[in-house]
Amino acid sequence: MKRRDFLRQGLGMTSGLIAATNSPLTLAQTISQTGFSKPIFNLNDFNLPTIEEGQTIQGKQVFKLRLQQGQTRILADTTTETIGINQDFLAPVLRMKKGQTVKMEVTNNLNETAALHWHGMVLPATEDGGPHQAIQPGKTWVAEWKILNEPSTLFYHSHTHNQTGQQVWRGLGGQMQIVDVDRDADLGIPHQYGIDDYPVILMDRAFDESGEFYYNNTRMNKMRGMHGDVMLVNGVANSVLKPKKTLVRLRLHNASNARFYHLAFSDNRSFQLIASDGGLLEKPTTLRQIRLAPAERAEIVVDLSDRNPITLRSIKGYGNLSMGMMGGGNARYLDQNFDLLHIDSSQSERSSAFKTTQLITLPDWSKVQVTQTRRMSLEMQMGPRMMFGSGGFTINGQAMDMDVINEVAHSNTFEIWELQNPSMMHHPFHVHNTQFKVLDRDGKAPYPWENGFKDTVTVHADEKIRILFPTGPYKDSKIPYMYHCHILEHEDAGMMGQFTVT
Repeated sequence: MKRRDFLRQGLGMTSGLIAATNSPLTLAQTISQTGFSKPIFNLNDFNLPTIEEGQTIQGKQVFKLRLQQGQTRILADTTTETIGINQDFLAPVLRMKKGQTVKMEVTNNLNETAALHWHGMVLPATEDGGPHQAIQPGKTWVAEWKILNEPSTLFYHSHTHNQTGQQVWRGLGGQMQIVDVDRDADLGIPHQYGIDDYPVILMDRAFDESGEFYYNNTRMNKMRGMHGDVMLVNGVANSVLKPKKTLVRLRLHNASNARFYHLAFSDNRSFQLIASDGGLLEKPTTLRQIRLAPAERAEIVVDLSDRNPITLRSIKGYGNLSMGMMGGGNARYLDQNFDLLHIDSSQSERSSAFKTTQLITLPDWSKVQVTQTRRMSLEMQMGPRMMFGSGGFTINGQAMDMDVINEVAHSNTFEIWELQNPSMMHHPFHVHNTQFKVLDRDGKAPYPWENGFKDTVTVHADEKIRILFPTGPYKDSKIPYMYHCHILEHEDAGMMGQFTVT
């Protein structure tokens, strides 16, 4: 199918759900009321990230990772200063298997301190890659652990104290996949990387008039988190995926600093949700829309056998841009319907339909002994400290302090955390070193995409959520794990705490 025909049939269609939003014209910079420029893009080829499986050395999978500076042509007529891992912008997909011992040799070739966190992993606190494992310029940090997690889509990203937001915005992050291709094949799940199994890493960015990333941590941007009006998938804007087969697995991954995505296809077609943050669900769930907060992931299976061109879109109105005072200024301009990824299956090889009705059996935690129930209140103090940019973001009234251990848990036990949000904004809440189950939302059942294991959950304004999780087998009375809001500007501003496991 020619690009002109794809545009006419795919981007030009109206489904009654959303109208297309990005016109595929030549790049033009127009300075908007937001203070940053609005680029318009030609169609681009889908960017399939390089895959890295490590090198087997003395029974361990060794990954050599370099944090580096670079220049990337994201815009058509200029390059942008970026940072990445083993490349100029973003990072390769790291693939590993449950039971492997992995060794991460992380060398910091940047001219600034950095930390690299393995989001969603169960591992010793010394290997977690949080703020306490900072890597100075020119130094190498080595992390080693045995993969205990189930097959799942995780990710790795900067977790540098007070600098996480701007480093992720510039490109310091990528996807990790724990895979079991034999099991997936038995279940009829697409599992061939780049053939019918694709990472779809979603992020938004803003650019200034010179083509550089626009990152301005003003009071308003700190409050609602950094948003941009350029949507990227795997680092590329306005791209077209031409899958090799008509049944595809999309590993959806919200890698934005603060944007919430309400996802649907342009023709409102259904898809099968098969996995959440921590791995497979018990049964596929048929959906037409799904919501992902920053850091959340979802694996979906999409049937393209009709070979109609479609677009994955984000529907406006979900997230903090549409809420109260957060909707002031340029929020209306930023809270739009956005096209994210176009799919052209006209030349795809026809594959068998997905007929699996039972995936796995998840462990039954209904009768586990709960040793501790903790209350976490995610607070934004709307007073002088916040208004003048000096604080106001806390959990249980306390802002992040590297020298303060806020909570102490015991290993190999289960805890319930009650997450309360008295603020006016949504907060995606992440706990390190565990995969949890969402028990309820204000006493009601969780959303369909929250029925599996999770490591991040959205606590909406004026809402209470209960989560249940195991504390894990690792003990360390001195080195803590983190829990925090995954709006990265909120994390950097203090909405984070520390806990040890003894």
